[in-house]
Amino acid sequence: MNKRIKKKKEIVKNIYLIGLLVLSTTIFIFITNYAFKWSETAGFFNLKESEVRGNKILGQDEVRTLSEIPFAKSLKIINLETIQEQIEKHSYIKGSRVSRRFPNKIMIDIIEREPIAYINLPFFLVVDEEGFVMPLRHDEMEFEIPTLAGFNIDPELYPVGKKCLSLKTLEAIKYLKNLKEFFPTLFENLSELMVDNNDEYVIVLSDNPTRIHLGKSNILEQLALLKQFNNTIIGLKSLNNYSYVDLRYKNQIIVREKT
Repeated sequence: MNKRIKKKKEIVKNIYLIGLLVLSTTIFIFITNYAFKWSETAGFFNLKESEVRGNKILGQDEVRTLSEIPFAKSLKIINLETIQEQIEKHSYIKGSRVSRRFPNKIMIDIIEREPIAYINLPFFLVVDEEGFVMPLRHDEMEFEIPTLAGFNIDPELYPVGKKCLSLKTLEAIKYLKNLKEFFPTLFENLSELMVDNNDEYVIVLSDNPTRIHLGKSNILEQLALLKQFNNTIIGLKSLNNYSYVDLRYKNQIIVREKT
């Protein structure tokens, strides 16, 4: 008998505890919902601030203008995907992420395309390491990058906001990317990478313009050979001391010093 009474008491106690838990949860949810509704009514979650990160080329105000962020609107109902799509319409932006920071802030993280060269057409365009074509910003050549010259100038091969369609130009971009990674001092001193009348690659340096003839084929090997030659003369001379360096002949480098 005592065991039955004790068991009933335990059941009653458990029911009481469960009821108390349910009641507490209901009250908590009610208070939370009321607090959110009150906050929204009072404009506590209205967007008041935005922060842009990852930008080096575009200004923060420029990115904010692109985003078309609806300020004074509740942060909870703002469509982040729409903002992201608006931002990524800009040809200099490779990707973006938009996120909320409660109570009233939006964070915009962007990845910009890195210009690697200008393309010399009847007008100038910019390309990145992937061959993505971009217009000049404010009609100015603002980047310290070389110019690609002597390539097919048909504008249809260079659709702005899309990848370059000229295979020869894409090939040249590959060589510039190699230089930038493995021979950065030369890349920084590069004025032009051009194709001459014989369809051969020629590098023109910025300082006291030295012309470096690479030929038509095995260009990556020629660039590696050029770097070896440069390492050999470091401390004695520089590539700028020569009027030209010719790498077109197998197993030899022909140079002419400036007089």
